[in-house]
Amino acid sequence: MKALSILYKTANTEGNRQATMPIISFLISLILLLPAGFGFYQSWFGLTPSQEINLAIGLLAAYLWVSEAIPLYVTGFLILFLELIWLLPNWGGPAPKPIVFLSCYFSETILLFLGGFVISEAIAHYRLDETLARFVIKNTKGSSLYLLIGLGLSTGFLSCWMNNTATAAMMLGLVAPMMKNLSLESHLRKSVLFVIPFSANLGGIGTPVGTLPNVIGIGYMKEKGVDIGFLPWMAFGMPVFLISVMLLCGLLYWSFLKDREEESPKLFTPLKDEISKTSLKYNLSYLIIGITILGWMTSDLHKISNGTVALVPIIAFFGLKLLDLNHFRSLSWDVLILMGGGIALGKAMEETGLAKQFIDLLLLGDNSSFSLFCIFSIMSLGLSCFLSNTSVANLMLPITMGLPTEVILPAALGATIGASLAMPFPVSTPPNALAFSYGGIKSIEMAKIGGIISILALIVFLAVGGGILHFAGWVDFSH
Repeated sequence: MKALSILYKTANTEGNRQATMPIISFLISLILLLPAGFGFYQSWFGLTPSQEINLAIGLLAAYLWVSEAIPLYVTGFLILFLELIWLLPNWGGPAPKPIVFLSCYFSETILLFLGGFVISEAIAHYRLDETLARFVIKNTKGSSLYLLIGLGLSTGFLSCWMNNTATAAMMLGLVAPMMKNLSLESHLRKSVLFVIPFSANLGGIGTPVGTLPNVIGIGYMKEKGVDIGFLPWMAFGMPVFLISVMLLCGLLYWSFLKDREEESPKLFTPLKDEISKTSLKYNLSYLIIGITILGWMTSDLHKISNGTVALVPIIAFFGLKLLDLNHFRSLSWDVLILMGGGIALGKAMEETGLAKQFIDLLLLGDNSSFSLFCIFSIMSLGLSCFLSNTSVANLMLPITMGLPTEVILPAALGATIGASLAMPFPVSTPPNALAFSYGGIKSIEMAKIGGIISILALIVFLAVGGGILHFAGWVDFSH
């Protein structure tokens, strides 16, 4: 006890906190793994040996994802390592081949997101994002409401194809010089600093490649034979995104700008460094991106998988030298490893039957498809207020895989989309934190606006998104 007291005091001194964190993380990891070594999880929860080990690996991964005690991609590697050296040798029956877990790290899902990364890199390199942003800003002069709508829709549209954080950073950087003409207390400044990050968050809903939880969710569903195409996703995702952004703009106008002096003319200064649109590389980039998006949207017609279509921009951009080796190296390979780890963990939960055990334990198996749709949406949104949406998706989606096949799609979509709807705090999403760092907005204001739009977007998703899913025949909410 004396030793623990000394450790506690040492950990709470600012100078030594950094040094003791690895020790504390190691001790917590050990505490999570040790019960599996003594069979405690089996006796506590009625698990088989393989389920017990799977649970220990899952708890460790959850802790490391939430605490970020080690880099997230290292956790992705650690999951695979433990599955190969601990889970498989102690399976207790006919065990799956190692390739079952190894293939999770370069699956169709990983290819799909890799293609999205390459498109995002090209958009940023050839400044196609700035072209759209400049067009919007130039054509919304004189009206704060039109400015908010323009910024919201353009940010959200870019976020459908680019990383949410990169989109928010680019848009905030573009408007930052213009906001110098506004005081920190300016209501227009607050509105701009809210509309960009929140629209970046909402835009990720629009396409399967819009945000990491989408791709993780698609990966889990594919493993269970539940495949939702690119166009069907957009059919419910785009309306949810568009309606939510319009509600956000209306909320911001009503909260900050209604009946106030029009400040938008102060924002507009001549935009310098116009982008040349005549180069062959610029036009080729547009063509390749267009072909890829068209390929994704028509995959049900030509029967080529979205992962295979995602190879088109990879081969074209690097084969034609529109992007070079440095761009290839700068792709977010760490995110792909993180995704692979999450998919491998979910695969293990499916193979061992642990996901089914969770469903039985939580008494979720007898709920209707619409109830599960709502339950998992709300649970994911609540958790994402405080955790990263990627962590929440990795935590929630494996549980949905234990449900009956006919209700996996609504439950998994709820867990996936719900994770992207939480926006009340600066820590809720990286775009929120970026906007908060510019100053002029208070935490309580972000909590108020972010909380309201999170609830409104959830209602839109459940009502509009759910309605489209039901009436299109993809999900039956009648029972």
